[in-house]
Amino acid sequence: MTSSRPEKPPTARDGDLWDALRRQDPEALGELFSRYAAAVHAYAVRHTGSYAYADDAVQAAFMTAWRHFGRSDPGPLKYDTALPWLLAIARNELRNTARARRRLTQFLLRQPAPLSHPDHAETVAARVDSEKHIQAVRAALSALPAHERETVELVYWAELSIADAAVVLGVAEGTVKARLSRARRRLPALLEEHR
Repeated sequence: MTSSRPEKPPTARDGDLWDALRRQDPEALGELFSRYAAAVHAYAVRHTGSYAYADDAVQAAFMTAWRHFGRSDPGPLKYDTALPWLLAIARNELRNTARARRRLTQFLLRQPAPLSHPDHAETVAARVDSEKHIQAVRAALSALPAHERETVELVYWAELSIADAAVVLGVAEGTVKARLSRARRRLPALLEEHR
């Protein structure tokens, strides 16, 4: 009785795949990957405790294996299986990665702490409010007669005494006092109009 299924070709031994790799046959690497990627991955997961690092280690191990055959002929396979050799490569890749992570961590720890920058939001908001208030006051002052406006600016904004303001304006101190008195009576209503 014969089987209706086609016979599967015999699978190559690791030694045959190794020899094919020595001839730079990428299919041989693909076959070794199919056979041993899961074992290398399991080793890497147990070694690192991270599936992500293990994924990277598997990729790096097989890429390094391919480059190894491209640089020099390693000679015939010394064992029945290529797995120990692939695990040795994976182990070296994991060590290199761990060293690189340690160096990066040490480098980051040596960096000065970032300068703290105060939050300027409150300052900006206060300035905006202050500018609005100043604009309202200026608008109210502009409604005053020029001589009263100048007197208010000198006494209240420039913080001059009544005597000094009188000197600047070239008037008597009593005139400065009278102008300030009239301006104070008018300003509340003018400020209300310009808010």
